[in-house]
Amino acid sequence: MKEFFKRALDGLRRESDTSKDRAVGLVVFGTVDILFGIFCFSLAMLLLVTVSSMGMGALKPVQFRMAEGFLFFQTGWFIVMGLGSIKARRWARALFLVGAWMAIFFGTLALALILYVLPEVYGIMAVPDALSPAATLGMLYFAVFVLVLLQVVFPVIGIFFYGSPSVRATCERINPKPSWTDRHPLPLLAMAFVSATGTLSIAVAGSVNYTVFFFGRIIDGLPGFAVVALISVACGYVGWGAFTRRMHVWWGAYGLVFLVSSSLMLTFSEMDMPTIYAHMGYSAAQIENLQRFYPFNSAMLTYMACVWGIMACIYLLWVRDCFRPDKDRLVVKSYQQRKAEEEAAKPAPAKPRPRMRLDD
Repeated sequence: MKEFFKRALDGLRRESDTSKDRAVGLVVFGTVDILFGIFCFSLAMLLLVTVSSMGMGALKPVQFRMAEGFLFFQTGWFIVMGLGSIKARRWARALFLVGAWMAIFFGTLALALILYVLPEVYGIMAVPDALSPAATLGMLYFAVFVLVLLQVVFPVIGIFFYGSPSVRATCERINPKPSWTDRHPLPLLAMAFVSATGTLSIAVAGSVNYTVFFFGRIIDGLPGFAVVALISVACGYVGWGAFTRRMHVWWGAYGLVFLVSSSLMLTFSEMDMPTIYAHMGYSAAQIENLQRFYPFNSAMLTYMACVWGIMACIYLLWVRDCFRPDKDRLVVKSYQQRKAEEEAAKPAPAKPRPRMRLDD
């Protein structure tokens, strides 16, 4: 065990050496990214074939299209990040770090939810004369393995690699000019992207009849559309404020998280699932199918809303100082400027002392 930690520390020390060339590693990670993009595209095609042959069950057509759109987005993201990594682009390094941290955050929550509902999924899939218990377990284990690989293992390895000073120096050496990502702290980039995706809630809410949970009441239809549109505008404003580092935007984001999470917790704790499904526009047959999937209940949804609200508030407290440019001043420098400053900061080599001759 001591040897393992010693080798790990030695590796971290080598990574801190900015003279190391990591161009080969960038190509390897970029190639893996492209392969993940191809894998996501294959999943999209597999989902299309499965729905075409077996039907949608409790899913709505718009929800199926959203799932397909998400997989296509993942395909484009991985391929673009892979090409950027192969070319050692500075924006690709920054965006990979942002995406990796977001994947760990949301992937951990998704993994916990999947492990919670896994026994029920096994009971649904292990239908006699369709799939054997061994085949069902194999498929579920493979799905969990892929999720852990994509959402935990690969992002963690990528954070250690792309976050190392040697990789940063390699990208700056190959692309000396500053990139637009250099002008913003990485935590604010993550906050801006998450807030920007919140603007898509107006499209997502359309699949559930614009249902909004508001402190024990359920609003849907046209009034729900107005509330969702307001939330989408607020998310877009928070995303813009994260780039511009406006302090009042931080307070607005904190208030929005507190309002949404507390409203969800109060509503889920008082409503039963059939009532929620009915407001979302599901038919009686779809509600009956959804009711068989008992893990999705009011208690679980209340707990998820509570965990999400707490984690979001902790993150906002962590990035609060980033909204104060006087405390977190970010200076954009080219590779030549940074290299010159590093050379100037090195101590001058000591002059050799003259040797004494015996005949003096």
